[in-house]
Formats: sequence, structure tokens, C-alpha cells
Amino acid sequence: MARFVAGSTSAVNTDNIYISDLLFSQITNTTNNFISVNYGGGATTEFYGNFVYNSTGSSVVGGTITAIRSLSNGTLSYTIDDLSIPATTFLGWLSSSRNDTARSTILSGSDIMYGSDFNDTIRGYSGNDTIFGGGGSDLLDGGAGNNYIDGGSGDDTVQRHSTAASSTTFSYGGSVYVYDSNGYDQLTGVEYIRFTDRTVATSGVSAFDPMSYLAANSDLAAAFGANRTAALNHYLNSGIRERRSVTFDAASYLAANQDLAAAFGANTEAATQHYITNGRLENRNTTFNAMSYIAANPDLIQAFGTNTTAAALHYATVGRLENRSVNFNATAYLARYSDLRSALGSQNEAAATTHYILSGFREGRSGAPLTSTTTRIAAPFMPNEASPALAAAV
Repeated sequence: MARFVAGSTSAVNTDNIYISDLLFSQITNTTNNFISVNYGGGATTEFYGNFVYNSTGSSVVGGTITAIRSLSNGTLSYTIDDLSIPATTFLGWLSSSRNDTARSTILSGSDIMYGSDFNDTIRGYSGNDTIFGGGGSDLLDGGAGNNYIDGGSGDDTVQRHSTAASSTTFSYGGSVYVYDSNGYDQLTGVEYIRFTDRTVATSGVSAFDPMSYLAANSDLAAAFGANRTAALNHYLNSGIRERRSVTFDAASYLAANQDLAAAFGANTEAATQHYITNGRLENRNTTFNAMSYIAANPDLIQAFGTNTTAAALHYATVGRLENRSVNFNATAYLARYSDLRSALGSQNEAAATTHYILSGFREGRSGAPLTSTTTRIAAPFMPNEASPALAAAV
């Protein structure tokens, strides 16, 4: 694990660490623990560690590099310490000008990296890195592994090495997480994520609810109870790869269980918690046909359209107390209209219910059975006002 610390007077770019420049430098000082080289123009690199020289003292033949400092006109550009690089390995990179190998090896492992107050480019390569961008608008790249990246101030961008479609992004607990097959980054203070095909703003990332994740996966609820941290860790380490569901319809759960609706009202968080700790063990129903409920109540069509969450919460808080119908006869609706059967099929009750809500009611179509003596036809236009109870709920 290395520690990289930028200087305080200029930006740093880890892409510009070229060990091959040493081939054109002049050694200015050597001891058993220190080597200094000068490139001209005020650029200097210092190596710390323990060094073994040949019999004439002209060449390094062994030892270990523990720290590297880069300076410009005596001012620190960056320091890399907590190293353990065999000097002979470093010399091998140098002789073959393997700059990329040197960078990726020196900065591999679980590093801690600190940027400057300027516009830095910092890459962590492999390992579980912790990167602090500091000030400025930085480009930060944790590389493979599970990384924590704090952009600090400025408009910071994290670079990923996969497409947006092959990645999963979400927000939770003040951080944004971005996952792909190479690991994940936990981001704070980062404004943009640059994928290989496009850049997205972190402000538009959808939220992850660990309680919904637990409720949607009964085996996890049994294993973790209501432990949010365990749920998050499972999702990152296994759930995304397993394509687990992250949604639980707490509104339908309330509507399907009138005792819970009476106890919790529209509190979906309490309902989700109840399902995790009690409801799943009691084999409680979690489904409610909110579309059928909307279609069965013309004033709800006006108020909610196809918003099933709003409809389910309406039933839980108001509709059940008003003894509202929850049943729309989609079979009869299809039987009445040959054009709907041709378009939707004769068995597609869900599509028929949706059609009635979006179009059929406004067209004055009826859902009454053909054998019924009921002749009421739905009004071709919406009522101007919803019921008082509905208005209060909305």
C-alpha cells in the first residue's frame, strides 16, 4: 500500500510520471539511504530507502526503494511513500523504458492518494484505493477494485472503464456508487461519472433503499433482518451480479392488509419494516390490483390516471373506509368491444384495464357485462370535481 501526496503549489498528473526520464538525468548525491538525480531546468527526483552499490560505488546492485519525491525548483510536486520496491526491479523498468509498468506497479495495491488544490489527474490502478481530490476540478480514476473517492471542491469527474449500460449506479447515505465487473467506486463530492460511451451527472442517479431490497428478497430478510449496512454490502458484492430485485411495493402491501393500513396509514417505510420483520413470516399478501381499483372508480381516473402507487395509498387511507370497489370487470369490457379484442386479444385483462383508464372511460365505453340489465354508460367526460374525500387525499 502506497501513499501519494501532491504538493501545494501546482496540479499533479500521475500519467506524467515517466521513469525513463532518469536515463537523461545526472546523479547529484548518493548515500546508503538516499539518491538524488537532476534533469536540468530545476527538476529533481529523490529516492529514499536502503541501497547496495557495486565495489566501485558507481552502480546500484541491490536494496529497496521506500519513498520517491519529485521537486521543481526546490518545491515539492509530489511524494510517494510506504513503498517496498526492489531497486533491481526499478532498474529493470528503467532499462526497458517501461513507464506504464512502473506507474501501475508503484501505485497498485490499496493506496491512499491526496490531490492538490488544482486540477489534478490521479489514477489508483488496481487495488482498493482511497482518493481525495482536494480542490480544483479533478479527473479521478480508482482503477480495478473497490475504491472510495472524495472529489472535494470543484467539478470533479470519476473515470470508469466500462459502458454506462454495463454499469449499475445508485445513491445511498450521501454517496453515489458505481459498479461494474471490475469492482465499484463509492463517491462523495463527485459531480460526473465518465463511462467509455458517455458522461452522466451524479445528481441524476436513482436512490437505493436497502429496506426495499431486503423486503424484495425474503432470504436476505431472513439472514440480515433490518440491517441496512448488511443489505448494502450484499447488493454491492453479490446482489447486482445476481440481478436481484431492489423494489418492494409497500403501497400495495398496505392496501392488501387493512389492519396495516389502519396502523400505518400511508407510512410506506413502516410497512416495509413490518414486512421484513413480521409480514413475510405471516405469509401476508403483498399484491393489490391498483389499476383495477382506479378503473372501478371514475373519480380516481381523473385524479390518478395510471399512478398505481397513489391509488394504492388512496385505498389504504381513504378508499377502504368508503367501501370503494376494487374490481373492474375487464373480461366484460373486452367482451363488449370487438375492436379491443382485435387490438388487445381476448384474454389480456391488464391491457384492457389500462385502455379503459386511458381512453375507454373518456369515450363513454362500458365495462358492464353483456348479460347485465345495467344500462349505465360511463359519462363521456370527466366530472369537473373529485369527491371530497378524494380531493383531501390528493
